[in-house]
Amino acid sequence: MTFEEYCKSNSDDLFKQISQYIPNREPFEHYKMVSDYTNRRGKYMRPNLLLLWAELFGVNKEKSSLPACAIQIAEDWLLMHDDWEDANELRRGKPTAHVLYGDVFAVNAGDSSHMVMWKIVHDAANRLNDKEAAERFFEKFYDIMLVTTEGQYYDFKLTQNKDITSFSLEDYWQSIHAKAAYYSVYGPMQLGAILAGQSEETVGKIKEYGLSIGRAFQIKDDILDCVSCEETLGKTIGNDILEGTKTAILWHFVNNSNPGDLEIVKEIYRKDRKEKTKEDVQKVVELFKKTKSIEFAEDLVDKLYKEAIAAFEKNTASLPDSESKETAKDAIEKIAKRKR
Repeated sequence: MTFEEYCKSNSDDLFKQISQYIPNREPFEHYKMVSDYTNRRGKYMRPNLLLLWAELFGVNKEKSSLPACAIQIAEDWLLMHDDWEDANELRRGKPTAHVLYGDVFAVNAGDSSHMVMWKIVHDAANRLNDKEAAERFFEKFYDIMLVTTEGQYYDFKLTQNKDITSFSLEDYWQSIHAKAAYYSVYGPMQLGAILAGQSEETVGKIKEYGLSIGRAFQIKDDILDCVSCEETLGKTIGNDILEGTKTAILWHFVNNSNPGDLEIVKEIYRKDRKEKTKEDVQKVVELFKKTKSIEFAEDLVDKLYKEAIAAFEKNTASLPDSESKETAKDAIEKIAKRKR
């Protein structure tokens, strides 16, 4: 089974369980906003990574589905806040929450979704019927959420510095580890292993391949932001340039462009978001292509994928061959080399 097929086979059940947790009471208009991103149904990558890695280590979906619901609704409220913070206009093919409802209502709806998440986490932990397992699950989930907010801080700090020559590749790695790699990829994998009762050593080793996959996932996201289209991604294109986000693509450009081209891009990145035009975005992308900065990022993705699959095979060599193991390998490839 491919990872895409695996996700499709689980998404309806996860969606139904999450929906049951969103209150159906007054104020109905408020809870309609709360359920908006949930009803848009994302790709469900994160919850399915949790389900798949629990299965890889011998746990069925009955035990892992509610924890998976928690990581999915986490994405929903985090995106609702993130869209407002980044002034995004499109999410999952529709206008973002703050565009539809206004800033204060969208942020408040995100807060309520956040509260629903902790209720799901509470119930998921209690259903484990094992105090130590429940504590490990909660602590890992809490750490994933806390580190994600730290990632937002690093990202905002880099973004608000309009000098594009003053950040390093290490700054970028730090930002995407905290904001994307842990929360999106290896954190859910680790949660699955914890549900399966795996040791802290085994859970820790997941990072050896999960971090590489997570880095590749975010770099690919940066690439798609430059070369894809809104119809394919279902979200704002060129947002990194509009927002001034520091990426590996930009880092390579800064260190490989000629002085004239560098000055053009520096001037565009000095502008506030509302001052930037579509022509500005197109110009920057053209110059990124000219310096082969997007190719550089693609090469990074390929390198990270190879590192990840080698580390996965090494760290799961003791596990018997199975459909879950093959699906997990497919997941590594699809996440690193995604097209949307």
